[in-house]
Amino acid sequence: MLSLLLLISSSEAASTQKGCAAVTRDRCGVDWSNSCLKCGSASAFDCEECCAGCTQVVKGTYKYCDCKMPPGPSPSPHDTWNHYEIAGLDVISVTGGLNHTSHEAVVIMLHGGGGSGRDWEYQYDAHWFGNLTGLKYVFPTSHFPSHVWFTTYKNGCGLSDDCAYNTSSIQESASRVAALVRHEAGLLGGDHSKVFLAGFSEGAQLAGYVQLAMLDVALGGTIVMDGFPLPPLFDWHDGSAASYAGRDMSWMIWHGEADPIFPCQLTLSAWEHVFDALGVRDAVLQVEHAEPGMTHTLIKPELERMVRFVRARVHASSGRGQVPSLAA
Repeated sequence: MLSLLLLISSSEAASTQKGCAAVTRDRCGVDWSNSCLKCGSASAFDCEECCAGCTQVVKGTYKYCDCKMPPGPSPSPHDTWNHYEIAGLDVISVTGGLNHTSHEAVVIMLHGGGGSGRDWEYQYDAHWFGNLTGLKYVFPTSHFPSHVWFTTYKNGCGLSDDCAYNTSSIQESASRVAALVRHEAGLLGGDHSKVFLAGFSEGAQLAGYVQLAMLDVALGGTIVMDGFPLPPLFDWHDGSAASYAGRDMSWMIWHGEADPIFPCQLTLSAWEHVFDALGVRDAVLQVEHAEPGMTHTLIKPELERMVRFVRARVHASSGRGQVPSLAA
């Protein structure tokens, strides 16, 4: 699922994140961002035993826990689900209320590499999205049979090397997601400021690429959850190569400090370099947060922060006042 893991050397990862930290058995289920019972020393992140309910995932020399949290409160029975296809993408959506066409903003969420749009049903069932009133969430699945969003190469190239990526596969997926963005904007009168693009891992990487290298308008917001910039973004020295570099963009970046896939400081610095190259960092980077102890995963506070970010932007664009405080 997370093919870019193999692009990170052990020494690089060890120098930029805290590595595996074991918890006692009585802490299992308390903090799902770290559910390892026993850490080894074979690599910078080596979990030899996971808490009950978690599955050990092995990627190259790395081993970590994939945990499914118990469901939270029952979601609203009044939300409306829909299924359709856009640009070859199989799409499911959920809208607050009984009318799937009645919403004031839409959040498109891209799954991690190898996953599917249905992955987000877990967060919905756990009530991490909260009250959906006025919002529509859209969950597409990658068109590639493997459900990755793009192809990477295990050839010794690193995260910031163009040679690690098949750029045509990035562009192909990005063009399909851009078509989905245009479709959803069309349902809202063509107003792209009411469309938000979010993603986790590979989905986060592609979300950032779509806003900066595929679209020519600013979205309501771009939400990057544990994702490293894709080429050519990290090669930019100015804004001449960007498809859009306006100061009216709005970005949220959330990253785990103990992420073994994309080292935290390396990743945040890479995004800051992109925004600095465009000359827009202070204007567009509304939220930049590193979560202590969090690995390459999703947690409830992260999704709750995303919802606040989205609603704040919707509130501002609707003319109901200034953007509320976006402090993490």
